[in-house]
Amino acid sequence: MQLIKITLFLALFLIMTSCYSVRLQVSNGVWDPADNERNDPYAGYNVQTIDTIISRKITTGKHYFNISNCESGALHTVEYRTTFGGLLLNGITLGRKKKVKIKYVCIMENSM
Repeated sequence: MQLIKITLFLALFLIMTSCYSVRLQVSNGVWDPADNERNDPYAGYNVQTIDTIISRKITTGKHYFNISNCESGALHTVEYRTTFGGLLLNGITLGRKKKVKIKYVCIMENSM
């Protein structure tokens, strides 16, 4: 019985931490370079991360989330990631809250 409980707990943990991601990248423009030693698809990119819970209200307009700290004003790569726990939160709150992690890379200024 104890083994079943442990197995069930581990399965629930794995389901809650599983995730999906969507990555969009432009084909023109030069990304903002960085000197980092990453071993992921963002090696050499100046990656900025936002890990937040987005809240939507009835009074919120169309553009309820704004990324405005790119000097060039353009994005090269955007990755949107959510977990099963974030989807569960979205379902329980009827779409009013969603936990997301957004990684983005700006286009280098004067490269367009």
